[in-house]
Amino acid sequence: MAAVEAAPTARQPLFLHRPPYGNHKEARGWAFDAIGRSTSFVGNAVFVGTAVIHLARINAGCDPQDVGCDSRTTYGIRPSSFLSLYNVIVGLASSALLPLLGSIVDHTHHRRLIARISAVVYCIGLFPLIFLNESTWFMAAVLLVVTAFVGWIHTGMTFAYLPELTEDKKVLEDFNTSFAVVQFVTYVIYVVVVVGITAALQKTDDSIFTAQLAQSISFVVTTLVWGYSWTKLMGHRPATTDLPEGRWLITSGFRNLYRSSVNIWKHHRSLAWFYAALAFSESALQALVVIATTFSIEILNFSSFDSGIAFLIFVFFSAIGCYISPISLKRMNPIRSDQLCISLVGLFTALAVGVMRNVQQRHLYFVFCIFWGLVGGWKYTIERYLVCNIIPKGQDAELMGMYLFAGQSIAWIPPLIFTAMNEAGVSIRLSMLSLISFWIVALSFLQCVGIGEVALMSEVANDTPSDCEEIETAASNEK
Repeated sequence: MAAVEAAPTARQPLFLHRPPYGNHKEARGWAFDAIGRSTSFVGNAVFVGTAVIHLARINAGCDPQDVGCDSRTTYGIRPSSFLSLYNVIVGLASSALLPLLGSIVDHTHHRRLIARISAVVYCIGLFPLIFLNESTWFMAAVLLVVTAFVGWIHTGMTFAYLPELTEDKKVLEDFNTSFAVVQFVTYVIYVVVVVGITAALQKTDDSIFTAQLAQSISFVVTTLVWGYSWTKLMGHRPATTDLPEGRWLITSGFRNLYRSSVNIWKHHRSLAWFYAALAFSESALQALVVIATTFSIEILNFSSFDSGIAFLIFVFFSAIGCYISPISLKRMNPIRSDQLCISLVGLFTALAVGVMRNVQQRHLYFVFCIFWGLVGGWKYTIERYLVCNIIPKGQDAELMGMYLFAGQSIAWIPPLIFTAMNEAGVSIRLSMLSLISFWIVALSFLQCVGIGEVALMSEVANDTPSDCEEIETAASNEK
């Protein structure tokens, strides 16, 4: 059901309105929610996550300067396995939750209620992280998992509102663009504030202080913007369809997922190969962020301050990398562009492992963050282009919903392999190189995408942005 509130006209500059987004309350609410999600994600994953590894190392009896600390464990786990194990749990939860969240959106009227409850629980979980120290670090590690699980529920409910903000696809395209800008600006401002204050107080080597500062800001900002968004701006939503007779809510989403998978394999084989390639390449890229962070802490002795700087560089160059995709399409077909991008991700990862061997080479990590950021932005845009042109018209919502699921379906496997290798005593370098096998498989699957689809993509290149926004809009309900 589309929101009935007035929205800005298509192509009208959104940020010139006072208040922003004209009189469209839910668009403002979505933007505020994005601010909270962006802030808390960076606070948890970058600053608190780094500090937890440092505290786990201390608890295991490692000397702060003992790079590697390979032989010691805490709670039966190596300190270097905490972030990857966290990513395993989050990946499993996200892949399992997506079909269930889709059922809740489709068949119940509790979308806003669940979003509100999850927002409250999430913010309550953020508060104790402010007091992270040597006595509370393990509780903080558990809370990171809990908040990630609850955060996925909240994110699912929030994204279900997106296609219903307006019936005008051009306005929705502008909304999507502005939300991306909001997210990017939030990342930059938040990290700059945290690292700026940390540097001003000369606490750059104190990971605990940096994490406490970051989490204090994250808790206040997220609580305020989510509180305002979900009490004043976001509206109630009814069920979009009735639950079929004899079906269970908890299994309905999984039945739909199975039906869609069979349909894609039988009737859209090239699309199936692309989704398989996406599952492998995206799972490895997501794991790279966590594993590279662990590598920087264990091998290069990074602090939370250093991790914040690295993340800022990565995000900035990811935005620049988005412009590589249209340039590449002038010289090669999109499949080859995607394959080149994935190959470069693997190459840069292999070079990083081979080149960075000790603390004296820590500055090179920031250089590789530039490379990873560029190919990360390139990969996102070229795969968005691919899926928007392979999907047959008239089946946009169902097949785009599968695209969203494919990106999360096996996100837990690469960090699980890394954790198993790390716990077995395999070098972090070799464990990190295991990601390359996923990109090799993805390259192989991309070879199976049909030539006909590639030709079609070349013909419709000029229409891609509008088509893509239309497909993504139609798909959000399916998710």
